[in-house]
Amino acid sequence: PTTDTPKIDNTPDWDVKQHLYSTETSSSTSVTVGADGSTSSTTPSSLPLPSTYITCGQCKSLFAIAEEDLGTRGKGCRVKCTVCDNSWYQSRDRLLKIPADSHVMLPQAQSNLDRIARNLAQDLDPAYMGVSKLYVGNLDFSTGPDDLKSFFEANGCEKVCDVSVISGPDGRSRGFAFVTFYDVEDGQKGLACNGKECNGRELAVREPNN
Repeated sequence: PTTDTPKIDNTPDWDVKQHLYSTETSSSTSVTVGADGSTSSTTPSSLPLPSTYITCGQCKSLFAIAEEDLGTRGKGCRVKCTVCDNSWYQSRDRLLKIPADSHVMLPQAQSNLDRIARNLAQDLDPAYMGVSKLYVGNLDFSTGPDDLKSFFEANGCEKVCDVSVISGPDGRSRGFAFVTFYDVEDGQKGLACNGKECNGRELAVREPNN
């Protein structure tokens, strides 16, 4: 007989591949998972990527983790997010499948880890994405989040919150990004950067259509 799959609310947007993490796991009954792709195993290179993942409910970080990493006692064990220090009880029947046929599990971008750290330092929600969202187009395909953050900071935007360079199915930049700021004033300064040059290209900066 078949059983219905429990409804889970934290399924991520798989188009945002830069929000996916590698794994740091322990086979004990209390496991800590990390975001930097490292592992506590003495032979990390021999460990295959698990087929399942979990999501931190606070900062929305994703971690690859295998069912056996949750121990053998009870229905699961407590896990701890090493990005924001949130901890929760994770049961084995609430693990989510990685759609390996269509997506790749990648280490988290350092810019996202930095954003979460800045949020925590300011007593903000770890998943806070800022205000004054701007569309930034006509990017050189080599331009990354750190390049854009440095560009806006050099042009008077002191509080850049998040930079998301949009990539296609092949993982390459599609030539545009979305940038948010911690306050409206910096967002206005960001708008004034329209037409300024970054990595040899004049950027198109405007408010997004939606």
